[in-house]
Amino acid sequence: MKLVVVGINHRDTPLAIREKGAFLNRALNEAIRTLLNEEAIAEVIILSTCNRSEIYVSTRNENAVVEILNQFYLREKSEALAPYLFEKKGREALVHLYEVVTGLDSMILGEDQILGQVKDALEKSQAIKGCGKYLTKMFREAITFTKKVKTEYKISETPLSLSSTAVKHIKRQYPQDYGNKKILIIGSGKMGVLALRYMKAEGFQNPYMTNRTFHNMDECEAIHENVQMVHYEKRYDIIPKMDVIITATASPHVILKAENMPKRVKPLTIIDLALPRDVEEAIGDVADIELLTIDHFKEMMDETMVYRQKIAKKIAIEIQEEIDGLLLWITHAKVDNMVGDLNEKSRHLAEETITNLCRHLELTKKEEEYLAKIVKSKFREMVMAPIKQLKSLDTEEEILGIEKTVTYLFSGNPKKAISGVEKNDDTAAV
Repeated sequence: MKLVVVGINHRDTPLAIREKGAFLNRALNEAIRTLLNEEAIAEVIILSTCNRSEIYVSTRNENAVVEILNQFYLREKSEALAPYLFEKKGREALVHLYEVVTGLDSMILGEDQILGQVKDALEKSQAIKGCGKYLTKMFREAITFTKKVKTEYKISETPLSLSSTAVKHIKRQYPQDYGNKKILIIGSGKMGVLALRYMKAEGFQNPYMTNRTFHNMDECEAIHENVQMVHYEKRYDIIPKMDVIITATASPHVILKAENMPKRVKPLTIIDLALPRDVEEAIGDVADIELLTIDHFKEMMDETMVYRQKIAKKIAIEIQEEIDGLLLWITHAKVDNMVGDLNEKSRHLAEETITNLCRHLELTKKEEEYLAKIVKSKFREMVMAPIKQLKSLDTEEEILGIEKTVTYLFSGNPKKAISGVEKNDDTAAV
């Protein structure tokens, strides 16, 4: 199996285009199921965040899958994505995965939130049987590696995310009296809760919070004892009191419209951290309203950024070393799978032979047991020499060549050995 990734990210894709490529929950599950119907695709994980939309696939036919994924984006999302789609295969795709999970490929270098988003993407795919042994192994190894380097380089001691950067921006904007500013957070999901947590840490005294459902109200009140919950339907009513609004919902539609904005007597800063965007673009044209989106934070440097840039180089080197070991594991796992296949084939044929012989011969129970012992021993002896040869293979080229031969001889499906992928085939998945 090989890893392929196709998608768009923040590096060269405008926010308006990234919105077109985003997958919300239902669309994400439907997309995984649709892609699994493709013969060349064995497993699928989709990572969709405010900064990226990426489809990871395991396959035996990399070139075919690249074309399938490109066409899928253009057909199911928008043709406007065409100039921005990137594609990576094999080792390059693995390096990209590790850089994404560690935050080296994030808009804000080393940000923390992406790790949780990757875990969620893996779990969502697993929940609908979208991924098997191969992608699960790749993602879990990347997640484990990220936890290790975060501990080793103490990144977790200086948390950084869009939410924390937004809060720090507010603090810089009001250096004298930021603690007394009234701030409304719309959205009580992960980003909203993170923003509330950072406000508590930075000394903001007057946070307000609203969401369509207050499913985690107790959690929010435990984070900040002064947080005031506002009914979602009354969000416009309290806007005149606010100095800052942070929006971070998963709504597919805008939740703040220009036509509904109330009159105000003081300036207002709105920070929209959602994708698709929560705030109608026209609101940015209203007098005394500053509208910031996630792309505005590209140039905002956190005070820990210099340190992060320094250690990012070290992490990048460790990623290459980690992938060397992972690819070696994958290569030798192919031998283990072939050995397992031969043993299983031998066992199955032996049992089939014993059943047929016992059906046609009148044997006592003791004779049947003796016959079974002899037949199983001979079938096992038959595969011992090939297994010994398999275990002596060293190079990936040798292993891949023998794997194709073994698949051709024993799969019962010669086409599979050349280009096909058998769905839910655990032995082929690694």
